[in-house]
Amino acid sequence: MMIHVKLLANYREHLPPEAKNGGVELDVPDGTTVREAISRFPIPLDDTSVIVLNGLTVDLDTPLKAGDVVSAFSAIAGG
Repeated sequence: MMIHVKLLANYREHLPPEAKNGGVELDVPDGTTVREAISRFPIPLDDTSVIVLNGLTVDLDTPLKAGDVVSAFSAIAGG
């Protein structure tokens, strides 16, 4: 099934050269989780990253569906 992964801000540097507009289409097996999809890229999977599914914060073990969009960016502390 096809999903879309967007890496934003400084995470964009981890996208493959064929990426367009900060994102890439991935063909993943049914049952793939957010964690499994995003772990293909060398970004932290801890509190230093914000990872969302279709614009919503979800558990990283949430299974994906065809057409889903997983986005990730660095968490920025502000005051």
